[in-house]
Amino acid sequence: MPLERMVFFSDAVFAIALTLLALDLKLPLGIPSERLTAELAGAVPELLAFALSFLIIARVWMSHHNDFFRIRDFNPQLAWLNMLLLFFIVMLPAPTAVLSDYGGNPSPWPSVLYAATISGVYLTLAGMWTYAWRKGLTDDTVNETEHRRVFLARLTAPAVFLLSIPAAFVLGSNTPFLWFLIIPVALLARRLTARHSPAATQ
Repeated sequence: MPLERMVFFSDAVFAIALTLLALDLKLPLGIPSERLTAELAGAVPELLAFALSFLIIARVWMSHHNDFFRIRDFNPQLAWLNMLLLFFIVMLPAPTAVLSDYGGNPSPWPSVLYAATISGVYLTLAGMWTYAWRKGLTDDTVNETEHRRVFLARLTAPAVFLLSIPAAFVLGSNTPFLWFLIIPVALLARRLTARHSPAATQ
């Protein structure tokens, strides 16, 4: 029951974070009809930032759900790691708003703040998974190969986002384009994991 309570609490926090993201989507009141098209076009960066953060929170929630399907027990240390993950999740709407409002600015800080938060999310998620496995809190289906596969997959996003932090001081407002590297990096990590799996070596 204590483990279920922690999972239910986490689900509620994820739902609150998604709601906070949506609250920032709004247009000014009293827009003249002739200005509506321009205002909608100007809201595109805000919508893209919302969509990116929504996708990330949704993916992290699904990963969290899958992890705790195989984590059968917990201790105070794992509970605190889970709280750290929820801290980054709840904080995500703030850098999302900064990115949507000031992402077109030459300053690197909107992208740096956003990338640092996303990196915190995925590094904490990876740390929780490894800690649970090493402490024997997972079920018998999680062997060393399965642990490594999930762990490497969790490192894909922070590898790209952490790389984008120093790059932001050169790329400025173009930094978000660098985040598309997640796609080839994820494919590469999946291929390397499959190559070193027992099935691949038989």
